[in-house]
Amino acid sequence: MEARERGKFMQKLSERQKKVLAFIEEFINRHGYSPTCEEIREQFRFRSPNAVTCYLRCLEKKGYLFRKSRKARAISLKSIHSFFRGIPVLGKIAAGVPILPEDFSEETLLISPEITGGGEIFALKVKGDSMEQAGIFDGDYVLVRRGGVEDGDIVAAVVGDEATVKILKKDAGNIFLVSANPTYKPIRIKERFIAGKVVGLFRKFS
Repeated sequence: MEARERGKFMQKLSERQKKVLAFIEEFINRHGYSPTCEEIREQFRFRSPNAVTCYLRCLEKKGYLFRKSRKARAISLKSIHSFFRGIPVLGKIAAGVPILPEDFSEETLLISPEITGGGEIFALKVKGDSMEQAGIFDGDYVLVRRGGVEDGDIVAAVVGDEATVKILKKDAGNIFLVSANPTYKPIRIKERFIAGKVVGLFRKFS
């Protein structure tokens, strides 16, 4: 299937439908089996199981998944979806506390697994010009993998109630966030506020 045809197909989903589909895919990748309707209901805080059934029927009708039986864990993704991985875009951060991206995601990017690789990935929309010299521009989306980071990595971190993308520098036991743009001063930070390593970049053309 050509990329243009795949992209056209994926645009048929609403933002909410994308989030439900992304949750199902991430659950399967993490556990090796599909979530139950109750687990989906709890994740999205639906009041009724009927809401879950409605979403599943819609996704099934549009060709993204199928249910093999009436068993609790009977959801399977169709092969076309293997071209994409649902990546939640972090919308906001609880004040001073790193949070799971799906709790506050505003949208979902559908990106090839060849680009994202494995692990827990979320996206963050870049604001400002502090990383332009590193090729990261205002409005870009960076793909962030949660986990270990090293000195010199480009990382996403929590500063106050904002998410920021910077270069990680370690010096004499201290950790600093350094901008690629030299007009910005380094920010001293504690390691627990580092959300993960930037592993990719996604740019939309208007």
